[in-house]
Amino acid sequence: MGELLFYFGHFILICYLCSKISKQNKHMTPFYKQTWFIGGVAALAIFALCFIGINYVGQPDEEKGPDVEDMVIATTQTNEPLISIARQQGWIDAEATEMSSVDASKVKDLGTAFQNSSLTSFNEFQYFVGLEEIHAGAFAHSDQLKAITIPAYVITIDEGALAYCPALQEIKVDTANTHFDSRDNCNGIICTWKGDLKVVAGCANTVIPEKVRYIAPQAFAGCTNLKKISFPERMDEIGEEAFKDCQALESVEIPQGVRFVKPGTFQGCSALKEVTLSKSVERLQKDAFAGCSSLTTINCAKKYPPIIENAFDEFKATVYVPNGMTNTYYRDKSWKAFPTVKELP
Repeated sequence: MGELLFYFGHFILICYLCSKISKQNKHMTPFYKQTWFIGGVAALAIFALCFIGINYVGQPDEEKGPDVEDMVIATTQTNEPLISIARQQGWIDAEATEMSSVDASKVKDLGTAFQNSSLTSFNEFQYFVGLEEIHAGAFAHSDQLKAITIPAYVITIDEGALAYCPALQEIKVDTANTHFDSRDNCNGIICTWKGDLKVVAGCANTVIPEKVRYIAPQAFAGCTNLKKISFPERMDEIGEEAFKDCQALESVEIPQGVRFVKPGTFQGCSALKEVTLSKSVERLQKDAFAGCSSLTTINCAKKYPPIIENAFDEFKATVYVPNGMTNTYYRDKSWKAFPTVKELP
């Protein structure tokens, strides 16, 4: 409306000027008067076209999703849990026995539809191309889920999206995705677009790629079949509760570059026997090793003791420290609760 008034005002101004010119030129011939009139009409037409053009350009393009080939992706025979959830969510008719790729492409938000689900495999997930975000806990506690493929158009995966999926063995990302990948068949979700690489979610079979610098909070939480994990030689951060309740994990070596073992990082890792802290570790934060009832060995490479902030709830482990630093650890208020301190072999 504002643009229309703008152009109409200019037209009135032109007409007014033409009128003034006509009055000042009393001897103007009819030909010239017609020329001024035609010029005024032409100006109005130009202003009208400009108004229409600006409004047309200003209109947002009609939202268009990706082209999807219409095909059946699941039936009650091939994936009954998915069909059941799709019915409940209204993605397909209540009596439908199959789901198509077109049905899947129309889904814009999963919410918590798949929490505690009985899915065993969800490679059909790759057809949910209308999704941009997978929310925190979206698949949490799906105890039987073994395989999943992340769709191409997902640009956000929140913390703990795949937490507490103990049976998970295979994680893939659609190769068309520009924000995440599962490079080198790592069986994990790697965030690729925010600078350094970050593991967003993993499973018992995950192999962390060498260039990864971050592990997201709850990335491996509840992965009860994870027995060992190897980190790159250097990392920057391991997120809170990243390995919480990994009950089969037996040993960990915190890599160089990590300064804080964050709250709850290894909480509830009841089989954890040995922890090695690199020279860069400065603090062990709240509940970092709480519930690690099998912990017998802590290797500290740092000469000066890292600060402990209620990281342990048991102090039975033997602490191994650099040569000549035994008394320093014994006297430190954070470490004196451990009865046995020895020099590293």
